[in-house]
Amino acid sequence: MFKKRLTWFWILLTVVALVIIGRLVQIQVADAAQYDELAERILTRRPIYIPAPRGTIHDRHGTPLLSDEPTFDVGLRYALVSADEPFLDNYLIKAARDLRKRGDYLPNVKLLDIVAELKQIDIPYMWQRLSALTGVSAEHLAERADALRRRVQRILANVQRSSPSVRTIKEQSELFLPLVQDIPNDVALAVRLELEYYPWLRVLPASRRVAQHADALVHVLGRLGAASAARIADDPLRGEELRELHPTDRCGISGIERLAETSLRGWRGRIVESYDRRVLEHTHPAPGQDVYLTIDLDLQRHVLRLLEDAVGERVHPAGAAAVVIDVATREVLALVSYPTYSYDRFSADYDRLRHDARRLPLRFRAVAEQYPPGSICKAITLVGGLTEGVVTAHTRIHCTGYLRPEKPNRFRCWIYKSFGVTHDMTNDPNGQDASSAVRNSCNIYFYKVGGMLGPERLCQWFSRFGLGRLQGTGLIEESPGIAPDEAWMQTHADRRHRAADAWNFAIGQGEVTCTPLQAANVAATIAAGYWAPVRLAYDATGLAFGAPPAPAEPFDAQHLQVLREGMWRVVNERGGTAQKYAKLDHDHYEFCGKTGSAQTTPRPLSYRYTFEWPDGRREVRIAYLEDEALATFADPKPRRVGKHVATRYPSLGGDEKLPTHAWFMGFTQPKTTPRGHVPNGQVYAISVVIEFGGGGGSVAGPVARQIAEYLLDGDSSPQ
Repeated sequence: MFKKRLTWFWILLTVVALVIIGRLVQIQVADAAQYDELAERILTRRPIYIPAPRGTIHDRHGTPLLSDEPTFDVGLRYALVSADEPFLDNYLIKAARDLRKRGDYLPNVKLLDIVAELKQIDIPYMWQRLSALTGVSAEHLAERADALRRRVQRILANVQRSSPSVRTIKEQSELFLPLVQDIPNDVALAVRLELEYYPWLRVLPASRRVAQHADALVHVLGRLGAASAARIADDPLRGEELRELHPTDRCGISGIERLAETSLRGWRGRIVESYDRRVLEHTHPAPGQDVYLTIDLDLQRHVLRLLEDAVGERVHPAGAAAVVIDVATREVLALVSYPTYSYDRFSADYDRLRHDARRLPLRFRAVAEQYPPGSICKAITLVGGLTEGVVTAHTRIHCTGYLRPEKPNRFRCWIYKSFGVTHDMTNDPNGQDASSAVRNSCNIYFYKVGGMLGPERLCQWFSRFGLGRLQGTGLIEESPGIAPDEAWMQTHADRRHRAADAWNFAIGQGEVTCTPLQAANVAATIAAGYWAPVRLAYDATGLAFGAPPAPAEPFDAQHLQVLREGMWRVVNERGGTAQKYAKLDHDHYEFCGKTGSAQTTPRPLSYRYTFEWPDGRREVRIAYLEDEALATFADPKPRRVGKHVATRYPSLGGDEKLPTHAWFMGFTQPKTTPRGHVPNGQVYAISVVIEFGGGGGSVAGPVARQIAEYLLDGDSSPQ
């Protein structure tokens, strides 16, 4: 029996030994590669990412406007800029262990002794040498370190609001934060040779955005900014390791930089190192795609100079905007806002720019500013009236100087208000037909047409011509303007439409507003016979950014013919409101247009802020911006309980009239075009607005004419 048990015991030992040997063979031979890879992964450092150059932004002819140039940043671990002493100590213990492991300290040196030496000698030396090598003062390095610390704390706070269990984020433990940015190659080499000994410092490849000819397009191009937590969360490329936003990245936050972000952003490089700094993997960065604007740089600059001159001649100089659209393609050839500012000096000048309440240089007027359109709205009113059948092309309406006999000082015609006469007295005692009313811009005619349409139908026609909706650029700055239909009035004015709304809306006053871009597209719509979205930029494959292609929205050809004839008479017939100012001196082309002078409220220059303390005590400060007013108080600050306009620009005396914005919109056409027909050839739609400029014909008309002449210069024959 004993021998039998012994035999089974040896058999069991043999089986166990064979299993162990088999498992060892599997691990060391069959699965060796897998375990080698696992061991290497355990013993490798976290990947280092190399920023990718952004794509270049070009004008329509390929001229570069913004591009990236390679440069370097000096990055530090968060612990070195943290004000948390225990956090720094914990990091330095890990760093000391790595330094001892790689042989920089003897194995028997205690970690706490290494930490003490790092804090007392190495870190102060590092800050001193970093200042000397980069030329950045110690004070500025300290300010930058403090800014990085505050930014990481903000990111952590944002993360913890949604995930309270999170204690640390990658910025605190894994990333090198850019302390000194945009250093040249020789400085980067010096820092690398002398200071990359420290595990908490790294010279990182980077790039900087370089402007070429950008100032005339500074509003259009937009800017880069920090990749905030919100932008990272909403990143359409989130999940793509080499393209998704990281917290230390910069991304487009406005203009084309934001619109084309996913095209302009490149593929970052990736470096994987072993713990002894051997490079195990190196993926080179790839640049983003180039983007091409539809804008012509030379035209943009020329229009900007024209606006600067026109504004400078005004009694109350402020700002202006102009837009040029190719009618056939709806490509935007110029998108100009004045005043502009220096792209390169934006950061240095920012405080001054944002406090300029009179000129508002940061405002992207061409697409964002909502102006009362004034009489250029009469073009839409006429098409609505003709199409709805409330008037015909031949219906004659008398200009009586004022709409309501019982209130002769309200709802007057501009000619009666200015000269005490009527259009019946100066043009035709039988009254005006549709074409003549456009030529004369008669308020009385359009008051009555608007009244017959009513405010709700008028707003529907405004919308059909593009007011109250985006035009398709895709820019975050683009405003839809206001087509104040019944729903809008109830939401924003807390009332329903009134009869007087129709009279106001019909001549572009009241709550209706439009942008210069919308006005130019209205002119393009009139010329082409249909509304379509505009185009501003294309990617490298030719795909347009912004709104997808939309089906054309055509209008009745006969009714548009009446309007085009009236717009031709505005510019080319004696007595037209722009004949003296906008008529082209060209052998083959002519201009059709509509003038406008839109009453507006002077803009606020400063506000009266009322602040209240916890004890109920109140104090008043006069300032433009609230933070400027709050800066006059010591901490803790009081809370604002009131805000009222203190001063305005232009300032008005008791008997002065409201100022007016000067408008002109129109389109070019060959002289061979039959009167009122759809034009062919070089057809450009143009809009111009001069803030507080006065008469649209005499002020905005000449600017529009000069733009048209520049576009048609050298064109000897219609196409």
